[in-house]
Amino acid sequence: MTIETTVGGPRLLAQGPIATVYAGRDPATGNDFAVKMFPGAFDRETSAWLERERKSLSAVRATRSVLQVDDVISYADGRSGVRRELCPGSLAGLLDSGARLGVPDVLTLGAAIASALAAAHGADVLHGGVSPHNVLYRATGEFVLADFGVALRRRFPRDPMYAVEYTAPETLRDDTLSPASDLYGLGAVLYAALTGAPPFPQHTGQQPGERILQVLREPVAPIPDPAVPRELAATILRLLAKEPADRPQDVASLARLFTKLRQPGGEVVTGDSPDVASEEDEVDVEFDDFAVVSAPVTPVSPVTPVASVAPAPAMPSVQPVRAPAAGGRTLIREFSGPLKPGREIPWRTIALASAGVLVAGLAVVPLLLGPAEVGGQAVPLAAAIPSPAASAPAPNVKLELAAPKDQSDHVELTWTAEGELDFVVIMAGERLETKQLVAHRQHSLDVPVDPARRYCFQLRATDGRYIYTTDPIPIRGARCNP
Repeated sequence: MTIETTVGGPRLLAQGPIATVYAGRDPATGNDFAVKMFPGAFDRETSAWLERERKSLSAVRATRSVLQVDDVISYADGRSGVRRELCPGSLAGLLDSGARLGVPDVLTLGAAIASALAAAHGADVLHGGVSPHNVLYRATGEFVLADFGVALRRRFPRDPMYAVEYTAPETLRDDTLSPASDLYGLGAVLYAALTGAPPFPQHTGQQPGERILQVLREPVAPIPDPAVPRELAATILRLLAKEPADRPQDVASLARLFTKLRQPGGEVVTGDSPDVASEEDEVDVEFDDFAVVSAPVTPVSPVTPVASVAPAPAMPSVQPVRAPAAGGRTLIREFSGPLKPGREIPWRTIALASAGVLVAGLAVVPLLLGPAEVGGQAVPLAAAIPSPAASAPAPNVKLELAAPKDQSDHVELTWTAEGELDFVVIMAGERLETKQLVAHRQHSLDVPVDPARRYCFQLRATDGRYIYTTDPIPIRGARCNP
């Protein structure tokens, strides 16, 4: 397929760490469309998986809030992509511009996304990454949800820190994707649309590891706006429950609830409409969770979105999906350095005896030639969580990291602690990016290492109220410094 535009070539809409999005025009029909191009080809397994997802979603085409993939494209240079309807903009673009949706529009948004998820789950398709980046809107003002499916997410994995504030705790722990994790994403999107910030926004000076621990254990701050109906606020907080079983189980009922609250007589709601582009406005798109738009959102004309809620399908039968593993061992995603536009996130299979480990770049315990001086003290997890009274210090959880056992190509780590804690191991290597290994509630971890390098290891834990740290422990003569 040839991508053409009125200016003689494809027009770049968005470019991110994974995909690049172009606006095109079909020369045969004159219809505009969007193409998301990936940095590599879709292998046979990915293509087959993607085709199954497309076929399943085509059965729910009547649900207008599901944005369909119209075609799969392969190019001679080895890249593959997907063609879809061109939308004027995204919810992420609106929020980045400082816009904040009023209650009626949040209810419209919630009904659209919930009905899209209900239809997809009923067709045995997961979304896998609901966030403001893949909530788009048409020129008519209708909200739609794009980027359904797991095939491309597994083929082109993204840095989990990119949208950690919209990622369910179980997905961070062991990469589980399920209907419940999609509902968590719905809750996070609605929270951000109402308040202007995600449930766990990044604070100045906050380390990535602390943000992950917040998502895993810290309760979400209540929505303080008195104009928000209590039933809506309570539903959003239920969607953001840490445990999947504590979230609403019937997404179709959520769609009906949001629609009911939006209608006269359902409940009195107030709020301003979001700014949504009209057909005459310049298209400026942040297309999905793989792309980041650097251009600011163009001021647009106000149009109140109208959701199209399809009849409720049966309870979803789609099953949770975990990252594929070889030989019963766990896949680890390892990320080094800052993300660059158009760069594919590297994926490497590493054999670990422990399950559910996620690795991301983190500068915490650099390897230096000076002595190690890190206090093993507890600090408040976040300002939003009240600290205990001054007379009641943090509990002594007796967190202790045992001496690492160096096995040349891997290091065996064990630790002890009292209470129900989530653990993160910080690993600093000689001339290597410092890394964070989320170990959930395990008390041991086997960490692959380079036999020729020196390392330092530090343990962090949280009980949802405090973060506890140990002194760093070196191996092979390394000296550590915070």
